[in-house]
Amino acid sequence: MGQISLEFYQKKKSRWLFSDECIPWEVWTIRVNVVNLANEQERQICREKIGEKLGEKVINIIEVMNRHEYLPKMPTQSEVDNVFDTSLKDIQPYLNKITCQITDSLGTSVTTTMRRLIKDTLQL
Repeated sequence: MGQISLEFYQKKKSRWLFSDECIPWEVWTIRVNVVNLANEQERQICREKIGEKLGEKVINIIEVMNRHEYLPKMPTQSEVDNVFDTSLKDIQPYLNKITCQITDSLGTSVTTTMRRLIKDTLQL
């Protein structure tokens, strides 16, 4: 079992001792079954099917996200970096993060979950 998550977030300025806080305003999660396949031909067929399904899910997310009720309030000029990724020259997408997670059939332990939470927090 696994999942792929697409998270849109907004930065909130924090006090001078701490880094900016990232507050998610929309999270999309696609759950997947992880399988082992016997040979390359099976993997290729499965890869094509999964690509089509993921493409459909991405289009669905895009259609929903284009509605105004899902978007955060438009920032002032001084706050643009808190909502949009301005590091790209030609486009400024919303700040986002994609994560993948694979768990065994028993699930993850509390320790593993806490370790992952701390690691993700420190990466931001």
